[in-house]
Amino acid sequence: MTIQLLPDPLAFGEAWRARVEAEYEQVERVREWQASDHYRPMAHLFADDPHRTDDEALNYLLGLAGPDDRWLDIGAGGGRFALPLALHSREVIAVEPSGGMREVMAASAQEHGVENLQIVDARWPDDAGDIRADLSLAAHVGYDLRDINGFIDAQERATRRLCVTVLMDRAPSGGFVSIWGQVHGEERHTLPGMREYLTLLLARGASPEVRLLPRDVQEYDEEHIRTDARRRLWLVEGSEKDQHLQRLLDDLLPRGFRRFELPQMLAIITWAPTLSADVSA
Repeated sequence: MTIQLLPDPLAFGEAWRARVEAEYEQVERVREWQASDHYRPMAHLFADDPHRTDDEALNYLLGLAGPDDRWLDIGAGGGRFALPLALHSREVIAVEPSGGMREVMAASAQEHGVENLQIVDARWPDDAGDIRADLSLAAHVGYDLRDINGFIDAQERATRRLCVTVLMDRAPSGGFVSIWGQVHGEERHTLPGMREYLTLLLARGASPEVRLLPRDVQEYDEEHIRTDARRRLWLVEGSEKDQHLQRLLDDLLPRGFRRFELPQMLAIITWAPTLSADVSA
């Protein structure tokens, strides 16, 4: 009897795709609001002081490279990592498809005098061109990718020395899973996270190193919890389902309930790029 200890990476990729598509189909079916640029209303939340020294994840990233290295930041968002990396390296190429995010990143770069940041309007990897860098970073962009193997393939091809990904133990778009069921009347389909990504890398033949950090979770006030729950359940304020949600929170919040299945852990995963023919096919 033969026991397969690791999944086939191609089969694993298809299972990943099926899980992402199930979540996407569910959201499209129950959502009450639409947005052409989903991240524009919250893009300002993805900027940060590039000179900060109290960010443990950033400090770890800074220790991976030297001043002569070029970084590629895939899905750079508002530049939370791209800008400080640029301050400590030769150049950062920041690939970001969201116009709202690019605007925030460009404004922050101008404010802080960061000139060695190249912002690229592209969706990775389809229209990113032949970008090459010494190190590549993909922070919080893997959860909802249908073709996860194709994404990693492209990241490895663009990277000379070290690939880096930052993921949470649970996809940040999730949370409020038990409440989702009570409001929408069906079980929540959740996206893959850190554990699934690590399993895939191992199946692909990589030898990843992992740095685990507790997630810096701030204490939200009641109004923020209500707004966050509404957003994660894709509800319009005042709708019938939103009124149901608020009644549920009316019962939970006064009792001090705060366990909403939100991410609690952050993983920084690094590995040397190593493409294998069976995955690249």
